[in-house]
Amino acid sequence: MTTANVAPLPPTAATLLVQSSGIQDSRSTLTVLASDLLVTKTVGMVCEMIGFEGQLIHIVQQCGARSLTQLAIACDLWISGSRVKSKTVSANHMSLGSMVIAVLTPSALEQDFTSVNSEMQVRASAFALFSTLAYSLVARQYSEEFENAASVAQFRQVPISDAYKNVVGRTIREDAGKLAKAWNLTRELTIALQGPKDFDLTKEEKLIIGATEVATMAAQSAAVSLEPWPYIVKTDRIEQIALIQAMGMRAKRVASLLDEAITNLKNVA
Repeated sequence: MTTANVAPLPPTAATLLVQSSGIQDSRSTLTVLASDLLVTKTVGMVCEMIGFEGQLIHIVQQCGARSLTQLAIACDLWISGSRVKSKTVSANHMSLGSMVIAVLTPSALEQDFTSVNSEMQVRASAFALFSTLAYSLVARQYSEEFENAASVAQFRQVPISDAYKNVVGRTIREDAGKLAKAWNLTRELTIALQGPKDFDLTKEEKLIIGATEVATMAAQSAAVSLEPWPYIVKTDRIEQIALIQAMGMRAKRVASLLDEAITNLKNVA
């Protein structure tokens, strides 16, 4: 797959946000958000769930335009990224599991609170949400290949990621990373889709990735998410297991709150 045959970024709001992301101007971000009520409400929901109060105009002053823009792009693709006629990914549309991970991840950042500021919280939430969208975005762009792989996965009883690599000759994450580059997404969102293996990560990126892994495992342990994040290394460290268990209990509470909130969002849609 080359970037030449990649379809344009689907959602209008996300496209405009990508175009304005280089400016990193609060007014530009808020102007784009004002054009899409559903994206605005989704971003507001996430920010409220991770501890922010007030309107977006006040939140952007706390976390900065860059991080809020990344969250808005992730929210827009969460809303519309899997709107495709596919028996394998239709259930991922506005997925509860994805959003649980997005809300849990800021809380799962390492306990060095001096480095976890408002910007980091929003960046972590955006990264986590985007990391769950790789499969649905690839399925949307390459539905026939994905469906063939899904059929093989079902027949052989193997993970879709294994079947996709065998059928297509590439990993889902590789193709998702190429989509991110073709769409000119930010470095962090590209890492979220492609995975961290091919990147020289900064300290903050390592913290965010670690938090995403903990949140993903916690959501899975609480049976509120099946979203795949293939870079998790299972841990036998007692303190890490205890953290995941504690986060798992919180995941159930978060899922309950989000379930109602997402239902209200779908009514807006």
